Amino acid sequence: MKLDRAGIASRLPHAGTMCLLDSVQRWDAEHIVCSAEAPTPAHPLARDGVVPTIVAVEYAAQASAVHGALLEAEAGVRAGLLARLSEVDLHGAEVPSALGPLAVTATLIGRHAAGCLYAFRVECGAQAVASGRLTVAFVPGAVP
Repeated sequence: MKLDRAGIASRLPHAGTMCLLDSVQRWDAEHIVCSAEAPTPAHPLARDGVVPTIVAVEYAAQASAVHGALLEAEAGVRAGLLARLSEVDLHGAEVPSALGPLAVTATLIGRHAAGCLYAFRVECGAQAVASGRLTVAFVPGAVP
């Protein structure tokens, strides 16, 4: 099942321009692949018209959140917080927007009652932007 921007936005607590993903290209129980338009100087996380590479982590966190929401569609979505980043590798100082749209891949490594762990990779064209792991801690009793 593919999702457009509206379908993604309905599954994230982010609103307006802070919903960074434009589509879910494909997903299954372990993976999700999303796309996003190349960032412009008007990007909500740009500094002086440039989007720093660390922002790729937010794209990955949103892809992971959408994946979790899709997995839990029947059981009800749990709110979560980005609790930890590890093994993060940033390629360059800024997201190379001239190379076209971003591809954001998140792979579920483990999931339990308290949270989950994802590996992620963000690319622009064929160029790596960032990769690493992120841990999401579920908020007990909270609803997004």
